[in-house]
Amino acid sequence: MDCGERHRATVSRSAGPAFLIMTRFVLILQLLPLTSYSYTMREPVFPIPVDNSMETLPEASSLRQIYPEDMFPNGSYAQLPHGRVRYWLLGPEDGTRVVLIHGISTPSIVWKAIAPYLAAHGLRVLVYDLYGKGYSQAPKVKYDATLFITQLALLLQYIGWDNAHIVGFSMGGAIAAGFAAMLPQLVAGKIVFMSSAGLMERVVPKSATRSLIPQYQEIRELQEQWLTGYRTSLQSCFEDGPVRGMSYAFNKLAGLHVGPEKKPLQALVIHGTADATVPYSEGLKISEKIPGAQLITIEGGEHNINMKDGDWQKVSETIVKFIH
Repeated sequence: MDCGERHRATVSRSAGPAFLIMTRFVLILQLLPLTSYSYTMREPVFPIPVDNSMETLPEASSLRQIYPEDMFPNGSYAQLPHGRVRYWLLGPEDGTRVVLIHGISTPSIVWKAIAPYLAAHGLRVLVYDLYGKGYSQAPKVKYDATLFITQLALLLQYIGWDNAHIVGFSMGGAIAAGFAAMLPQLVAGKIVFMSSAGLMERVVPKSATRSLIPQYQEIRELQEQWLTGYRTSLQSCFEDGPVRGMSYAFNKLAGLHVGPEKKPLQALVIHGTADATVPYSEGLKISEKIPGAQLITIEGGEHNINMKDGDWQKVSETIVKFIH
């Protein structure tokens, strides 16, 4: 018997039950990470599952009658990683580029009056439905600021725009702030916050429709009735979305330089004094956070200043003057 064999024999004879138990315990601990890892692995999901949009509803449906697919001219769809996105391009192709971002509950029909007005005054206007609203699909993900910022960035790339001025209404204003803060190179130089959310500490879901025109209230109710993805996206927007908690983005706008030429960001805040959804005080907060921001007050204006007759005209004129 050589030395190695004698040593192993000595170890085996001297190893008592306690030693063997400890050895097995150590081996089990070493194998546990591999075992747990193998049991928790799930099959990757690609592409991201989505719920259908208004695109799949019959053309004769009441929802599509109120908000038709050809609401604006030159409409199309972009297939993006989180689902199909409906968009329209209005105005002269060589016009100054502007993006309109709607709010939390009503899709792009909110721009029914303003978008054609801007186009008629020489602006090239991009209108699109946010994920989970109208004719854009509803991905089964969290509806946070990052989702909406990414949606707009990829849509701009899809249509071949290097940058654009941004106009955001309600939650769309908060998306605009996040977009500028995260991707300043894609902002041409100017941003408009209209009845903008984003800084409120507390949001009551019912308040989002408090001042809706009856036709637009019906659109929300019909979406809730026919589109499963709309209901889940709306809930997630209130829980995870940029209607609140966007102080970081608004704070970053102060002194921000945007676009390829790194110009100082110019901001315009438009808010109604009778806004019961996003109080007028929120507009004041935004204007105070951005040095040099212009504040336009719509006396007696409610949340829907972009839709209500008498208000949307003032808003449109102000935007055209600001952008030009």
